[in-house]
Amino acid sequence: MESPSPSLPHSISNERVAFKLKGYLDLATQQIDKAVRAEEWGLIDEAILHYKNAQRILVEANSTPVPSFITSSEQQKVQSHRQKISKWQGQVSERLQALSRRTGSSSANQSTSNSARAASIPIKSSNARKNVLPKNPQRTGQVNKVGSPKSSQVSGASYDSKLVEMINTAIVDRSPSVRWEDVAGLEKAKQALMEMVILPTKRRDLFTGLRRAARVASESEATFFNVSAASLTSKWVGEGEKLVRTLFMVAISRQPSVIFIDEFDGVTSNPDDIVILIGATNKPQELDDAVLRRLVKRIYIPLPGENVRKLLLKHKLKGQAFSLPSRDLERLVKETEGYSGSDLQALCEEAAMMPIRELGAGILTVQANQACLLELRGLRFEDFKKAMAVIRPSLNKSKWEELERWNEVFGSN
Repeated sequence: MESPSPSLPHSISNERVAFKLKGYLDLATQQIDKAVRAEEWGLIDEAILHYKNAQRILVEANSTPVPSFITSSEQQKVQSHRQKISKWQGQVSERLQALSRRTGSSSANQSTSNSARAASIPIKSSNARKNVLPKNPQRTGQVNKVGSPKSSQVSGASYDSKLVEMINTAIVDRSPSVRWEDVAGLEKAKQALMEMVILPTKRRDLFTGLRRAARVASESEATFFNVSAASLTSKWVGEGEKLVRTLFMVAISRQPSVIFIDEFDGVTSNPDDIVILIGATNKPQELDDAVLRRLVKRIYIPLPGENVRKLLLKHKLKGQAFSLPSRDLERLVKETEGYSGSDLQALCEEAAMMPIRELGAGILTVQANQACLLELRGLRFEDFKKAMAVIRPSLNKSKWEELERWNEVFGSN
């Protein structure tokens, strides 16, 4: 059943015509945002509904009469809004045409795939992402062998293929390119992951009995699911429990699998399945006792120490022209105590803007191939000092101490 259309502005006054057009634009972009979100989740019918709402709003906005006598500033605003409305109208029409073609082809493919559904999960992608297949032929038999006893669970009449489409969009297309050596420091955390994930996957013969573990993607060659807890309980889905169940069924069918859930709020897997569940949260104290009992390894990722900050800064400055003698680098390392990895990234980006700002209006006349070679100086310690006045540590001391106390009581490291 179609949802009620959003209310629209009605009366247009001479003085407020630009304001009213902006109101139309805001309403339309709200509908477009909802449509894009629904499309990302594979809810094509819902996406079409929101795109049509946006289209109707934009058409009405385009037909809004403009008074003959308005100020020049108001006229400029009206012209700007009109251009945006026309642009959005064209893009919405294109998306509606594309989705109409997709729904037509999907309905045609649906009838031919019913016979195969009893043997495997239908793999369709709502946003044209590539399906993730076994990495090599040798593993195909293993995956089918492991997954076949459970196929009846995931391919019955109650199994919603639309939810499968949503889950498939969370699969990373290939093993991430990040390797152990790309992660600075965190030796204890990496050792724990090695023992819990990578070694049991590569040497299953050794990890039996007391060493049995749940069997990260680029190292273990597992199918990697990257989801957020908010996605699993999204208001656009409406059936969070069913979506979580679908996530694990798809992961089991593609095992060995790794499920990474950001902002983890407590879902677990069956220990008999070769599915790893990794969660991340910056509020561990809000996890209840039932969740903590199932998370036997609670790895605390601390703020980077001096050595790690030095490694991170050197890594961020690779390929960048800079003049930082060793003593300046050491000063910078000491003065960035309390900065997280993302804080250091933001700090380097802000510092890199200082030479750009020195060019002033002249930057518009500098050729792109000359800027770095002739006029753009390298970064200096003073640039970072100025950047530190803008980019401050995102984690205050009291929060950091609270996490340290939690780790002392519940943590594994």
